[in-house]
Amino acid sequence: MRPATLVTIVAVLAAGITALLAKSWLDRQTAPRPVTTNSVEVVVLAHAIPPGAALAADDLRTEPWPAALVPPRLIRQTGHDDVKARYVGRRARRALAAGEPLDAEALSDQGDLGALAALLHPGMRAVSVSITNTSAVSGFITPGDHVDVVLAADLSHTLEGNHPRPGQAVLRYASETVLTNVRVLAIDQSLSRAKDGEAHQGKTATLEVTPAQAQTLATADLLGSLDLVLRGRAAATAAAPGAAPPPFSADLAVSDALRHMVGQLAPPASPHHAARAAIQINRAGVVTTQGVPQ
Repeated sequence: MRPATLVTIVAVLAAGITALLAKSWLDRQTAPRPVTTNSVEVVVLAHAIPPGAALAADDLRTEPWPAALVPPRLIRQTGHDDVKARYVGRRARRALAAGEPLDAEALSDQGDLGALAALLHPGMRAVSVSITNTSAVSGFITPGDHVDVVLAADLSHTLEGNHPRPGQAVLRYASETVLTNVRVLAIDQSLSRAKDGEAHQGKTATLEVTPAQAQTLATADLLGSLDLVLRGRAAATAAAPGAAPPPFSADLAVSDALRHMVGQLAPPASPHHAARAAIQINRAGVVTTQGVPQ
């Protein structure tokens, strides 16, 4: 046999063996993972679910997880009953991602059919306030954000009869933070963020508050205008809801001109009436002081 022919045969055999090995490796990668005695079936989300949406049967599936890595709060498939069926129809309290393990705390209670009610944490209430582009950060506040609520009030009043100047109107304005770190549940009737991230220019914002905060918000709405101040994600997680608000800002604390007008601040020196620099002149022992022209 010629050497060239022998080399060709060896090359063909080597190529065939390589192809068989590659096919065997690919088959092992695509084959379903066997469930071992150290694995458990965990219920996970088959699709992304927006806040307030009800779960359907095809939204859930199971996949094997190492038993040592499954915390008690996750839902396991045990026995022959389909555990997924227990959660069909329950609503998501927050956005759920595809592949995320199902957590019962992220779902509404059984039989709770209200989309907005499903988003509320136990003991919390939902209350709406009117907003504009100016009072809601040009529409960039979206469901799921956390905000502070600032009241801007006109505190003008008329002096009483026992005052030296009775009947005189006194104009006063102030602003203060009445609620801190509250969650936005909805803008108008939208319960989730826009997928493209565009601003939503709504007319109402629904906030998650305690019963006491709901009363505070109702009273503040009577006193003046309300502005929503957007908190960053770090600020939303760092402060507890209902934390002590910062001090108020009164008109006198904001404006030097106003403090001067009411006599609580001396007027600033005018550049046209600034004190001129002076020099002393000694003429044969006689000392005089003379201003230097500016």
